[in-house]
Amino acid sequence: MPESALHTANAASESWLEVIDSDSSDSSVLLITPHGGRAEPRTRSIPNPKVNDLHTADITRGLAARLGASALINVAMDRNRLDCNHLSQIIERAPWLLEMIADRVGAIVARHGRVTVLLIHGWNIIEPRLDFGLGLRNSGGELRPPGSACVSASDDFINGPLAGLADRLHHHGIKPTYGMRYPGGGLQNLLQAFTARHRQSSNAPLRSISEAAASGVVDAAQLELSVSLRMPGELRTRCEDAIAQVFSANGADSHAARAPLVVNRAPRPRVARSEIGADATVAAPARVGIEFYDPAARIGAMASFDVGGAAVGARIMMLFDRHRAALFTAEGRPTRSSGAVTHGPLSLRREGESMVLAFRGPAVIVPDATAYLSIERALASGRLDGDTEVNARFEIDHGGGEFDFDRILSSPGVAQDRASSSASFGRISGRVCIDGAARTVNGFARAGMSFTGLGPDKFTARRMIWACFEDKEAPRALEARSVATGDAPPIRSARILGDGGWSSCQLRDFTIDTPSVEEPPHRIFASLTRSDGSSYELEGSVECFIPLSRPGPGDMRIYTSLGFASFRTGAHRGAGMFEYSHTVGPKSAFT
Repeated sequence: MPESALHTANAASESWLEVIDSDSSDSSVLLITPHGGRAEPRTRSIPNPKVNDLHTADITRGLAARLGASALINVAMDRNRLDCNHLSQIIERAPWLLEMIADRVGAIVARHGRVTVLLIHGWNIIEPRLDFGLGLRNSGGELRPPGSACVSASDDFINGPLAGLADRLHHHGIKPTYGMRYPGGGLQNLLQAFTARHRQSSNAPLRSISEAAASGVVDAAQLELSVSLRMPGELRTRCEDAIAQVFSANGADSHAARAPLVVNRAPRPRVARSEIGADATVAAPARVGIEFYDPAARIGAMASFDVGGAAVGARIMMLFDRHRAALFTAEGRPTRSSGAVTHGPLSLRREGESMVLAFRGPAVIVPDATAYLSIERALASGRLDGDTEVNARFEIDHGGGEFDFDRILSSPGVAQDRASSSASFGRISGRVCIDGAARTVNGFARAGMSFTGLGPDKFTARRMIWACFEDKEAPRALEARSVATGDAPPIRSARILGDGGWSSCQLRDFTIDTPSVEEPPHRIFASLTRSDGSSYELEGSVECFIPLSRPGPGDMRIYTSLGFASFRTGAHRGAGMFEYSHTVGPKSAFT
């Protein structure tokens, strides 16, 4: 049997690939879904697994039916076993897949004179956003290729159908961007197969696709759909409608005239190594935000904005009904003004002697927060609530000394160096609407430098708490922190806010430990001694928590138990937050 026939036979036996060959002669569109599968059980042994693009298989199947288009849909293969967006992996482990792509590109070009290739991907932010991958990034008001990327589409396509799609998305409240996170410019990215970049490849199908692209008959785009555009709901319907409307007539678009995007195909010049050498420094991430917990309503929230360093984004997470979680995330630089920071539907602003947290937009509701040990598992179990709402007012207590929110926004690093002005504690009240149910909140809060954004990037274990109390005889607030790095003894710090302001304390004992990464701490305990000899013993009882897992340095993994607790010291009762994070070495390799 010839090698090509053998590859075709192999393809036919692969149940993870769904093949749709259109009988329609009207469509010049080829749809490809590289990451529509699901994680296998043994993927859990990988230190930093990649997340499969949930719901993209269903979306592609629906678009193929509406457009009369051909499609190659990965419906079951875990990208951690075989990444169908990575050329070298395809060539090594599934060479027949490139043959199938090359055959369909050739057939569509023969029938229509050109082909439009849409690669359907997922982006695990929640704000309604679609990022166009074209081997381009927005730079200085024009689109330019990053690094050695080649551009995958013509100017006419970018300023025609794709710009028309951007207009429609914007009209529906969906943000279109160009290469904001995933420009598709990497050498091994499947999108780059649809450019002239691989004309000299020794792989015949890849070379054939690249030669067709070099002849100017291929327009390809990577469509990165955020979570809210992939989960079933109104936003997904609007997104699918917009894509179908634009590409239903072979990519023709008759939308209103618009200013053309400037596409500069010259790669950006490389930065000399001396300009980014050993003396260069990268600013530490800085986050501002607010956290609050109402022990009566059992609702807690954490909202934060990146205002310094390399990280860019914003998020709000709510924990409620003991086990449930609601999450919104956004990417990009927040907008800062005097006394306010905003990112899309999420804002935190100063109003006189108060601060107001406001949010109204989509959030993913997950019924069991422990699922967040795997982002993919959490998203698979969740559903989209398009009208989650928060409106809460925090009364600033100046008993702790200066708290200048404007200065924190403009100079977060300065605020971190001045602990007395980095946060304010007090009461918060307002209204929350989650999953269609309106709830009143009246609880304890902390605002300023983000609680979970504090501390060094590298540690072996980190324990932190903050707590506020109701009655006047108790401390207004307290904080305790212990950070261990390597084999050295942990660095401990604590402070108590009383009528005379903040005072540093000795943290003699501090316990936050979990029996497993999926369980909350069974005990939270801290023993603090003031300089005058007076002491406090603090006991905490976990009310709601979420376990998180994220990449650490090297092949390490950082596990975090984060949540809200009721606290007591003596006869005094209050509430606040806790965090326990620790690093774990790599497990057995995935084979």
